Amino acid sequence: MSKVSWMAKGQIRQEAEDLVNQWRNFSGQDVKPPIPVEAIAEKYLGFSVEFDNLEEILGIPDVLGATWANEKRMLINSSLLDGVEGRIAFTCGHEIGHWILHRKYLAHPLMGFESLSDDEEPTVVCRLSASKLRGEWQADYFSSCLLMPGAEVESAYQRVFGSEPVTIYNEKSCFGRNNPIVLDPALDTVKEIAKKVIHEGEFTNVSMEAMCYRLHDLGLLINLTGKPLVTRPRLKGPFQSCNKI
Repeated sequence: MSKVSWMAKGQIRQEAEDLVNQWRNFSGQDVKPPIPVEAIAEKYLGFSVEFDNLEEILGIPDVLGATWANEKRMLINSSLLDGVEGRIAFTCGHEIGHWILHRKYLAHPLMGFESLSDDEEPTVVCRLSASKLRGEWQADYFSSCLLMPGAEVESAYQRVFGSEPVTIYNEKSCFGRNNPIVLDPALDTVKEIAKKVIHEGEFTNVSMEAMCYRLHDLGLLINLTGKPLVTRPRLKGPFQSCNKI
């Protein structure tokens, strides 16, 4: 079975930056957060983006989104409309990531991507999952880079916290969550750190959890505790893995 090729983070990041630049040229407008992922999908890439009850349509649980590659159609689970906007934007960015990074594979069976004879079935189904196959991680990272461009995140961070990264040594802050940076940053305050960056940079379609991981990826949030940066409740979080039905 063919497999998705390994890609460096820098290559994935460049693909996301290229897409933003293409959208800038296409729209004739500067592009600042919040990045309009739905508009990019529909107006530039030519996808239709719709919302419906995917769990009912597909008969499987915990579905976030699905893509019909031949129809250039993305369907996002309507249940996400009742939650955090960042979940919708991240899912849309994730699906865009598959198209940008993996569309060359769509004609060949691999890791959840398959050209199906039945046009009623989606090419890719995205569900919440703990597993991280290579293709799904790549789409996650693409979405993160697309929604949270490194330069914009760094600029917002520096305006709030200065040029030095925040280092986390402990799981819990002695001073609680109201003053997480100046006195004692800890794992229980990382979402407050992310929240301040989101507010400063106007990343209004990004979840705090996604921003925590982006800050860590950019070296602005250093975790020395040996514990996960963010504890993810079961079946929740900004990331997803994709599988064919």
